[in-house]
Amino acid sequence: MVGVEEAKRIMMEHFANTARRFGLSELYGYIYGVLFFEDEPLSLGEIAERSGYSLSHVSTALKLLENIGLVKRIKKPGDKKAYYTAIKNIQEWRKEAYYKKIEEDVKQTRENLLKALKEVENDKSEEAEKIRQRIEFALQRNAITEKILNIFLKHEDEKVLKALLECLEEKLNSENP
Repeated sequence: MVGVEEAKRIMMEHFANTARRFGLSELYGYIYGVLFFEDEPLSLGEIAERSGYSLSHVSTALKLLENIGLVKRIKKPGDKKAYYTAIKNIQEWRKEAYYKKIEEDVKQTRENLLKALKEVENDKSEEAEKIRQRIEFALQRNAITEKILNIFLKHEDEKVLKALLECLEEKLNSENP
C-alpha cells in the first residue's frame, strides 16, 4: 500500500506543479488530483475535506476547472447537491477544451485582422502600407496555424505527432546529411 500512496503523492505534486506552471495556485492541481483518483463523483464538502481547503476556495477552483473542461459537474437524481468528477482522458480534454479554445482564438484573430485590413485598404500612406504588410503576414501565419490545428482536431494526437516528427526528421536530415 506504501507504493500506491507514494504514487498518488507524486501525481498530486505533479498536478499542483502543472497548475503553478499555468499561473494558478497549487490548489487547482490538488483539487483536480483528489477527483482524479476517485471512482465516484464527490460533493463540494467531500472535496474540501479531502483536499484540506475551505469550501469557498474549493468552490471557486471547481468553477474554473469546470470551465476549462477538466472537471464535470453531475446531479444525482433526488439529491440537490452537485457532485464533481475529473475528466481523466486528457487526450479528449485537450482536443475538446484546449484545441477548441485555440481554434476560437485563431478564428477571432483572423476576423480582427481582416477588419483591420479593411480599415487601411484605401489609405495610400506609407504607414498604411506597412500596416497592410504586417497584417497580411499575420493572416498567412494565422492560416497556417488554422491548418495545423485542424489536423490535430481531426486526428489522434499521437498519430499527428509521430507523423510530424518523421516528416521533420526526414526533411531536416535530407538538407543536412
